[in-house]
Amino acid sequence: MALLACIPLLASAAAGAAGNDRRQQYRESMEGARANYTADARHCRQDSDSRSARAVCLAQAKAEHKKATAETVAHWRNTAQARTDARIAAADADHDVARARCKAGPGQAQAACLRQAKAARLAATTDARSDLRVTESRNRDKEERKKAYYRAARERCDALAGAAKEACMTLARAQYSE
Repeated sequence: MALLACIPLLASAAAGAAGNDRRQQYRESMEGARANYTADARHCRQDSDSRSARAVCLAQAKAEHKKATAETVAHWRNTAQARTDARIAAADADHDVARARCKAGPGQAQAACLRQAKAARLAATTDARSDLRVTESRNRDKEERKKAYYRAARERCDALAGAAKEACMTLARAQYSE
C-alpha cells in the first residue's frame, strides 16, 4: 500500500527533473551561442586586415549568434509561431550579412546587391509566415473534423441505454479526447 502511495510522488519528481533538464539544456544552448559569438568576434577583430572584411566577419558572427539564439528559443517554446519567428530571425540575420557584403562592394553593384538582399529577406519572411498560416489552417481543420466525429459518435451512443451507453461514451471520449 505504501508503494502505491509513492508512485504519484515519483512521477511528479520525474516530471520536475525533466523540466529541470530542459531548462538546463536551454541555458547551456544560450551560453554556448554567446561563447561562440565572443570567440568569433575576437577572431574577426584580430585576423581581419581591412575594415570591410572585419565588418563582414562581425556581421557573420552576429548572424550566427542571432540564429542560434532564435533556434534555442523556438526549441524551448516548441510552437509553430516560435519556429516561424526563428525562421524570420534567420532571414533577418542573413540580410544583415548580405548588407555588410554589399557595402564592401563598388557603388553601382552595391545598390543592386542591396536590392537583391532585401528581396531575399522578403521572400524568406513571406514563406515563413505563409507556412505558419497553412499549419494553423490544417490544425483548425483537424480540430473541427475531430469535433464533428465526436458529435456523431455521441449521437450513436444516445441510441443506446444503460451500461452500453456509458461504455460507448467512454470510448468516444477516449477516441476523440473531448
